Amino acid sequence: MNWLPRIAVVLALQTAVLFAMVGIKQYTLATGIPVVLETQPIDPRSLFRGDYVRLNYVISELDTATLAGDDDYARGDAVYVVLRHATPYATPVSLHRTHPGPRDGHVVIEGTVTHTGRGMTPHTILVRYGIEAYFVPEGEGLALERPAAGETVSIEVAVDRFGNAGITAVLVDDERRYEETLF
Repeated sequence: MNWLPRIAVVLALQTAVLFAMVGIKQYTLATGIPVVLETQPIDPRSLFRGDYVRLNYVISELDTATLAGDDDYARGDAVYVVLRHATPYATPVSLHRTHPGPRDGHVVIEGTVTHTGRGMTPHTILVRYGIEAYFVPEGEGLALERPAAGETVSIEVAVDRFGNAGITAVLVDDERRYEETLF
């Protein structure tokens, strides 16, 4: 009957991993510094999860020649982007291979390089931050995909001290349309 303790350990480990995943995300949302990012949304549909907005951020395409810091990246590299709080949107200031540490009036967000140079200008990199999709109630994604004339869609994210980001709200003309809550 040695199998019973082994099953209990496996179940406890699986439960701990699930709690850790949720806990890390909640930590980011609870302690992160809010930053508003300019987006270029597209609305695909998932048969299993309903409507979601796929987000493409202006800070996802970066020119390493015009930004301070490191400039030689390959696909799959981690990149830390220093963002300056600005109105209405945060703007990139520099790029780094390692976390540069806290700076006054700035936030550091971590991403992964997905493409470099090919088919683009030689110093351009594309970056994913893990905040490129947001699920909305069924039937409401189209309104974010095709905002009315003059309407702007932006995203408020919380960025924790490690560079992890989580979406806290979808803003339409600076008004909170959808909001994430703790738990």
